[in-house]
Amino acid sequence: MINNLKKVFPMTIPILISFIFIGLSFGIYTSSFGYDFWMPPLTSLIIYSGSIQFVVVEAMHSGMDILSFILIVAMMNIRHFFYALTCLGKFKNLSGNKKTYAYYSLCDEAYSLIMGAEAPSDMKKEEFYFSILILLQAYWFIGTILGGILGNFINYEIKGIDFILTALFLVIFLSQWKQNKDHFPAVLGILGSIISMIIFGKNFILPAMIIILIVLYVAYRREKHD
Repeated sequence: MINNLKKVFPMTIPILISFIFIGLSFGIYTSSFGYDFWMPPLTSLIIYSGSIQFVVVEAMHSGMDILSFILIVAMMNIRHFFYALTCLGKFKNLSGNKKTYAYYSLCDEAYSLIMGAEAPSDMKKEEFYFSILILLQAYWFIGTILGGILGNFINYEIKGIDFILTALFLVIFLSQWKQNKDHFPAVLGILGSIISMIIFGKNFILPAMIIILIVLYVAYRREKHD
């Protein structure tokens, strides 16, 4: 396992940097509400969803009603359901406990790497995927620990730090665009998101996912029929 992590580590360095900074931000944010330093890493183990962890802290602090909280979580994390569906084949050779952990820890960045990066020639694909998942959660966990500790000493807000992940997604997208000759899924994702954003505004993620899934399914069926 250690050797596998060493082989995969260089591929995850950009995510390591972003996760440490975002984790720091979350830890500091949580500490600003008076929570103890162990609260950020605890949520990183139980929840492990950056955006939802911020929502949880805000909900606890503001006394948000449970129904509103459930709806927000469902809208923000519905994409993970589609991630899991597309990874059924990739995780099928993992053992029971590893497979359960794989679906639990399938965050945005892990999904991007799993779908876009190629496993080293001397590693099984399922070991490659599992190593990515372990490393990424470790990065986030370490970042939230540091943020929880530093939050006791830092009393000002760090603005704009969340743009790191946006920039990271753009880099991953451009990398996959260069690696793959078939750009149909990428163009579909862009157009589906833009159309959904125009129609539904901020709540565009679920409609965009549905549009993309339907079009890909129709294209798959047509290609299989031909």
